[in-house]
Amino acid sequence: MTEFLLFCIATVGMTSIITQGVIFQPFRHYFGDWAERIRERREQKAQATGRIPRRSCIEWFSELINCAQCTGFWSGLFCGLLLVVPMSAYSLLVWFCYGLGGSFLASFGCNAIDWVFYRKMNALRQLEEQDFMLAERRAHLEMRE
Repeated sequence: MTEFLLFCIATVGMTSIITQGVIFQPFRHYFGDWAERIRERREQKAQATGRIPRRSCIEWFSELINCAQCTGFWSGLFCGLLLVVPMSAYSLLVWFCYGLGGSFLASFGCNAIDWVFYRKMNALRQLEEQDFMLAERRAHLEMRE
């Protein structure tokens, strides 16, 4: 049970840090800009030749590190590898299932985290608006007096 809980927390945490964390933001921007330049060249090449070239590994990787479900799969595989010690045909199947489970958990967990922070930010914004409206009313009442 402890290993399962550790797997869940580690997979969601790793995915959240990679896809949304501030520490990985320069990394995501770097690969995103690089992938955009490659995309532009590919589109120019497609217009010139009439054939559509294949996507590059950089484009794939850029999409992967921005997607909680995709990164969750690989995070699940990594965390599952740490938990599945003996290697057999059965454990390879279990390891693959760790990846699938990690994908689901990470997608669900990251969406839940976003929802909580979104609600918190909206609540803070509403409090700021209420404070601003009260300050305006006070200023208006003071001007009338």
